[in-house]
Amino acid sequence: MNKQHDYYQARAAHQREMAAELTGSAKEQHLTLAAMYEALATEPKAPQPSAKAEEARPEIAEEEDERAYLQRRAREERARAADTDDPAVRRIRFEMADEYLRRAEAAGD
Repeated sequence: MNKQHDYYQARAAHQREMAAELTGSAKEQHLTLAAMYEALATEPKAPQPSAKAEEARPEIAEEEDERAYLQRRAREERARAADTDDPAVRRIRFEMADEYLRRAEAAGD
């Protein structure tokens, strides 16, 4: 979890730096992204299920559901980015979509 924590802390710091240069809604969105990364940095790792629990689980994998959800959120963010005229908001939305896709990839592994 240390690598994950450091990664999200760095992303949050970068978002705060970018927010310092902006004003208005773009600044608020960067600060929101920074808060999201902070939350992800402090998110506890899920407990590992025991071998017995693995055998008793149904065939539908929870990771697939999470991956599908994250992919859907990425598509939604990209659609929102395409609908906006503000380049700063567009960039933020694309960054959020990329983050959702990165998390979906991690959930699939």
